[in-house]
Amino acid sequence: MNDTSPAPGSLLITAFNGLVAAYDRASGDTVWTFAVPGKSVPGVRPRPTSAELREGRVFVFSGGAEGTFTKRVFLEVHALDAGSGRLLWAQRVDSEQSSTFAGGTMLVEQGQVIVSHRETLTAFDADSGEPQWSRVSEHGGGGLHSPLLQLVVEGARGRLLT
Repeated sequence: MNDTSPAPGSLLITAFNGLVAAYDRASGDTVWTFAVPGKSVPGVRPRPTSAELREGRVFVFSGGAEGTFTKRVFLEVHALDAGSGRLLWAQRVDSEQSSTFAGGTMLVEQGQVIVSHRETLTAFDADSGEPQWSRVSEHGGGGLHSPLLQLVVEGARGRLLT
């Protein structure tokens, strides 16, 4: 963070429809905005977007889609510098051919970003965005219903993205 960047505690962060904005809590002035790249997911309006502020970084969790006739839906995590809104890293979590968006969960805790999408759990290093591990959970595919897993560690709970 440079000398002109506001302290993370002085910011209000909002996330909606693929746009993340930071406001100065004292004045209400816009400090920065970040538009999540890509298209919205099919059948879902507005674009699923959530954010979490941790240790000087804003972690943005969003859904998106690509393709014209055959859609591929996916989840992405973007890490931003809280003071400037500058992109630090981005990772695509999952991609699958589907006409609907199943949602997901993100937990940011103890240097990790852990994400669930359908039955897959994936962990990233919060500083670098490097993948740490990925696995299928014991919950299975859920049949007709996609699992929206709740993520919990001691003292923290994941944020749902639907």
